[in-house]
Amino acid sequence: MYGIFYGLYGAAAGTAQARASASAAEAAARRSESKAGQIQSDLALLNERLDKLVLLSMAMWSLLQEQTALTEQQLTDRAQDIDLRDGVLDGKITQSVVQKCDNCGRAMSRRHRRCLFCGGVSLSETPFESV
Repeated sequence: MYGIFYGLYGAAAGTAQARASASAAEAAARRSESKAGQIQSDLALLNERLDKLVLLSMAMWSLLQEQTALTEQQLTDRAQDIDLRDGVLDGKITQSVVQKCDNCGRAMSRRHRRCLFCGGVSLSETPFESV
């Protein structure tokens, strides 16, 4: 008789455990779907921003050509020169992670605004590095 009781109790406990596992799996699936939706939204926003930046770059280049004697070849050459600043001609600009402190000259991470050695504030950031 005790065997039957324990058998039924074990089956009920197993069923409750299975329901809890299924519930946890469903919650994880909902979180994953939500995160995937957020990533798709972020990607759409980035694509929109990229399209606007391309449009503005084209407009600036058009204005520069109209106002100066600059040529497409000069633009291409300058882009290649800037691309090679990191030592690799790959169509991308790669910022160095390390910069020198304006105050003491020691190496400091670009992620930090203050030098760990002297406490000096790094002000040598260009507008493009601050984005």
